[in-house]
Amino acid sequence: MGWLENRTVRLVGTSPAIATALEAQGARLVDAGDCDILVHVIAPPVDRAAHEMRYEEWRATLDAGLDRRFALARDFAIERRTAGMGGAVIFIGAPEQALGSDHAAAAGALGNLTKTLGVEWARDGIRVNAVLTFAQTPTLGNVVAYLASDYAAYVTGAVIGIGLDD
Repeated sequence: MGWLENRTVRLVGTSPAIATALEAQGARLVDAGDCDILVHVIAPPVDRAAHEMRYEEWRATLDAGLDRRFALARDFAIERRTAGMGGAVIFIGAPEQALGSDHAAAAGALGNLTKTLGVEWARDGIRVNAVLTFAQTPTLGNVVAYLASDYAAYVTGAVIGIGLDD
C-alpha cells in the first residue's frame, strides 16, 4: 500500500517526475473536479532584464506565477471546507533568485502567500507548501509525494528548495 492510496490528486501543469511519484505511491490523478490534493506546476518565464521588460510582460508573469495560483488554491480550499475535508496544496516553480525581476517578485510573493495560507488554512486541515527548483527528477517527485502524504501532516507553510543533483 502506498502513501497516497485512495487519494486523488489534481496535477495542474506538466511534470512527469511528479506524476510518476504520485502514482507510484497509489494516488489517482484527475484532470478536474473534486480532489484531495492540488499540485500546481508552472514553467519558468523567459529571463529578461528589468529595463527590457514591458509592463504587460511583468503583469503576465505575476498573473501566472501568483494570481492564478491564488485563485486555484482558494477554489480548492472552498471546496474542501464546504465538504468538511482537509487537503493539501503544493506549488512548484523556479527559485526566486533564478530568473528576472518579474519572476523574483512572483516567486517571493508566492513564498509569503504559501506561509500565510499554510497558517490560515491549517485550522481547516488544509496544508499549503511550495517547492522551488529547476529539477525535474525523481527527487522532486518524491518530495511532492511526501508533502502530499499523511507523513507530512504537520508540514504547512514550508517553502522548500531542491538542487539539481539527484
